[in-house]
Amino acid sequence: MVYASPHIQGRVQLWRDLCMIATQVDGPWNLMGDFNVVLHSYERQGSSPSSSIRGDNAFRKFANHCSLIDIGYQGAPFNWHRGLLYEHLDRSLVSYDWHISFPDASLIHLNPFKSDHSPILLHFGLDENLRRRKRPFGFEAAWLTHEAFQGLMQ
Repeated sequence: MVYASPHIQGRVQLWRDLCMIATQVDGPWNLMGDFNVVLHSYERQGSSPSSSIRGDNAFRKFANHCSLIDIGYQGAPFNWHRGLLYEHLDRSLVSYDWHISFPDASLIHLNPFKSDHSPILLHFGLDENLRRRKRPFGFEAAWLTHEAFQGLMQ
C-alpha cells in the first residue's frame, strides 16, 4: 500500500526507495494506493501548477524504470477533486509477473463518501470456488461400487 506525499520533494525519495525495493522483489509485485500524482496528462482536468508536471514526469520515470504496469480501473475517470481540479491519483501498479498471475484482476473506483478521494477496490475476478460451481455436475459410475455409497445416498 502506498501513500505518497502531496509535496513533490517528499515523493522523489519515495520513488527512489521503491526502485531499490523493486530490485529485491522476486516474483509478483503490486503497489496500490494514493500516489498523489498522475501518470498521463489526460488524468487531470482543471487548472494545476506547472510544478505538478515535473512531479508527473518523475513518477512516469519511476514506473518505467521499475517496469510497472497500470492495471487500469472501472468507474469514474477521476478519484480525487478539489474545487475545479479533478485528478486520477489512486491506482494499482503491478509487475509483469503479477499481471500474468492475476489476469482477471481489476481496480474499481467506488463512490466517495464524505471525502475528496474515491475509495478503490482491487477485484481479482471470479474466485476458484465460483468457477467450480459453473462447471456441470459430473458422475462417475465407479462411485456405485464404493462400500459407503448407499449410506451416503440415504
